[in-house]
Amino acid sequence: MKIALFTDNSKFFMRWLSWKDNKTLLVGVFSPSERDTVVNAQRVRFKTRDFHLMIIDTETGEVTEPFTRTFLRRYNVLPPIRDYVVDTLPNDPEHILMQMPGVDIGYWREPIVYKVNIKTQKASVYHPAQKEVSDWITDQHHQVRLGHANDDKGIQSTKVLDANSGNWRELWPYSIFSEERVEALGFDKDPNVLYIRAYHQKRLAIFKVNLKDPDLKRELVLADPTYDVKGHLIYSPLNDAVIGVTSMEQGGTYFFDKELQTLQTKIDKAIPGNRNYIYSITDDQQKFLVFSTSSTDSGTYYLGQTNPIKLEAVAYSYKKLVPEVLSKTEQIEYKARDGLKIEAYLTTPKNQPAKNLPTLLFPHGGPISRDNDAFDYWTQFFVNKGYAVLQMNFRGSDGQGIELRNAGLKNWGKEMQDDIEDGARKLIADGIADPNAIAIVGASYGGYAALMGVVKTPDFYRCAISVNGVSNVFDLVKDNRAFWRSYNVVDEQIGNDNSTLRAISPVNFADKIKVPVLLVHGTDDRQVKIQQSYEMRDALQKAKKEVTFLELPSEDHYLLNEKNRIDTFRAMDTFLDQCLPVKKAKAVAGN
Repeated sequence: MKIALFTDNSKFFMRWLSWKDNKTLLVGVFSPSERDTVVNAQRVRFKTRDFHLMIIDTETGEVTEPFTRTFLRRYNVLPPIRDYVVDTLPNDPEHILMQMPGVDIGYWREPIVYKVNIKTQKASVYHPAQKEVSDWITDQHHQVRLGHANDDKGIQSTKVLDANSGNWRELWPYSIFSEERVEALGFDKDPNVLYIRAYHQKRLAIFKVNLKDPDLKRELVLADPTYDVKGHLIYSPLNDAVIGVTSMEQGGTYFFDKELQTLQTKIDKAIPGNRNYIYSITDDQQKFLVFSTSSTDSGTYYLGQTNPIKLEAVAYSYKKLVPEVLSKTEQIEYKARDGLKIEAYLTTPKNQPAKNLPTLLFPHGGPISRDNDAFDYWTQFFVNKGYAVLQMNFRGSDGQGIELRNAGLKNWGKEMQDDIEDGARKLIADGIADPNAIAIVGASYGGYAALMGVVKTPDFYRCAISVNGVSNVFDLVKDNRAFWRSYNVVDEQIGNDNSTLRAISPVNFADKIKVPVLLVHGTDDRQVKIQQSYEMRDALQKAKKEVTFLELPSEDHYLLNEKNRIDTFRAMDTFLDQCLPVKKAKAVAGN
């Protein structure tokens, strides 16, 4: 085993990787960056992330990039996304298909698909741009057949090339957040069969559609009565047929192929209670790679073989975090004050009664995201210190259907916030949480919820931690609004009434906060600007409140740099010991 590419998560971060062939590895990496230039006598200045592709010859160790400097000079402003691989062309050892923006007087336009020679960096147009199409998909014959389109009024649609006539069709237009949503996932080996994701009984499900059918009748392939089906398609390496989905909400890989269903069942029996994902299978289906995880398994990679099933652990996410030091997460349910059922996940310290515990509320980021019972290193860290931790899928969370998700629209600081507090009140009523020892912790939107919690109910919490959190919602919306468009999704998601946006911004109510606050923020955060935490710190100091601020150098939004991550957890460790100390059980003398 050898290292093909290394990063300490300071200069760049790895985002994805994929094999092109048996010796060529494609790795998408990103790094915080900025632009400062003049175009047509106008200054163009903004902060961004650069996403670019590294091509690794694993035999020689050579690392190259796909585009020459000459190619990139056509852009007066360098486009940030330069790692979009449309098709790896597995049977062509020298080429891949990549998407890059078109150019109009140096500015970015709709994307073009280029055929790129990974040996010579020569790029030629493979498929031209189309108006309003933002990304392209090929079929299993490597022909560009589909584009995702969106207009300036927020209408999304799918453009499909008819395999026989050569004409383009625009299908399934819908507005964002509507139940008419259709997401094209990919073609089957039959170029006329397209898999899509759309709503079925208020939950996202997978269908297939025969494009030759004039009625475009949808055949239901996979649905879950409780959760959205969110996985990506899995293709057979033998015949390019669709054989499964990469993940299900309450399990691992899901296969349509009966033989692979049997294999998945055998693996699930061999590693019970875990989410088991089959990442890769050899062409003869005799060997495979599995990633297995649960709340008490931080992540183990197994090399497996069939007949009989044999699994050999070959790598670990956190080797020293053995199951013996981890605590099991339990799914629970409670009702919000208006009667809405909230799914939540409770983790309590091992070998200790779940009674009258100091408790941390830990709302997720997004907010269109969700928590589950998989391994979470934040949760396990807090529980190991002696806290109960509650993670909840408040209204606005993703994955449980359109109604719960849309209930969060324009709801920041309102019922979404109440849902979080109501989880703590449920634990108090059940005797699990100590009513005098509740704190709230979160990152990104969760950081906002932590700050808003101690603003909205200042006597309920003992302290709050916000990591890369939002404090000024008015500025967040303003920074994410494109003023040249008639439709902005941020207006629909969060709102556009300025007085309301200010009223749900914790930075404007620092005087209401009565408890200590810890703020942590990365200097290179491109998701939530560090100014959000600067403003909150200054407002708290001005109001003579207790605030601790940790600035993380060269850190983006995700605590990916190891030193910064450790510094953050040390700061949280010290802060919690001061504002919410855990009472240690007295030692009992024995022989």
